[in-house]
Amino acid sequence: MSPEIHAHLTSKGSNATFRFTGHSLGGSLALLVNLMLLIRKEVPVTSLLPVITFGAPSIMCGGDSFLEKLGLPRNHVQAITMHRDIVPRAFSCNYPKHVAELLKAVNSNFRNHPCLNNQKLLYAPMGEFLILQPDENFSPSHDLLPSGSGLYLLCGPSSESNDTDAQLRAAQLVFLNSPHPLEILSDRSAYGSGGTIMRDHDMNSYLKSVRTVIRQELNQIRKASREQRRKAWWPLARSSGSGAGDVVRRSFVSSVNVIHDQPPFSGIIQTGIESLKWFGRLVRSNHMHLFVVFLFPARLLLLEAYSFISLR
Repeated sequence: MSPEIHAHLTSKGSNATFRFTGHSLGGSLALLVNLMLLIRKEVPVTSLLPVITFGAPSIMCGGDSFLEKLGLPRNHVQAITMHRDIVPRAFSCNYPKHVAELLKAVNSNFRNHPCLNNQKLLYAPMGEFLILQPDENFSPSHDLLPSGSGLYLLCGPSSESNDTDAQLRAAQLVFLNSPHPLEILSDRSAYGSGGTIMRDHDMNSYLKSVRTVIRQELNQIRKASREQRRKAWWPLARSSGSGAGDVVRRSFVSSVNVIHDQPPFSGIIQTGIESLKWFGRLVRSNHMHLFVVFLFPARLLLLEAYSFISLR
């Protein structure tokens, strides 16, 4: 990979940019390569776009504090996790004492593992934490989230503080332990090609859920746009003496769903139209190619080409 990176830097100069992304272990490797290039100073920080991972396990103990030491913002890593995906949970959930002791007995490397000894987890989450929930017909909604599909960003007030960071970490831990990986593994229906483990971790599931969220948000935008056009047209119609009857006016309010009975999550889940704005920023920041794969699969293009040729 190194020759290709240097060739790209040589050809593009200061305009060269690099986007690393991946699913599952590929996402973890994408983050590792990104930080390696930065630490070794092989690529300037201005050329490294945020890393986007899908269902990737955490791989470092430092978490957000490690990003801070490198002078990177939290949004340099954007970790998207399916609401019931066991893989990100397995590395960042709370390990019961008997499980931790078993790991230390099986592998001596775990005996001095700082995260396991101090935080009862293998590796700490890093960067922005986004929860992707599919349609209920595909996978049951999470108990801590509103029903239905959506993309949720765990966030706090605009002013960062130690209290805000602590609340975010607490919210992440609540989610990553609900359900706990041991609970998922104890269910017989979790195994096999048709099991819940495969369903909630497969890359095709992420693809399907992302497309559902985008379609849902675009429909809301279209409805709001039509309502605004009606409101703009109606005063003109009245002034021209059209004599139309009363119009029932509806307002579309973008709301933030606050989850009750779970204090760590209260007030820090951002949803609705903000999820589409996040995708918009994603597209505008020089990585349209990522979502071309999501929105325009090759099979769809072939079908469209075939129908066009048939009409001709």
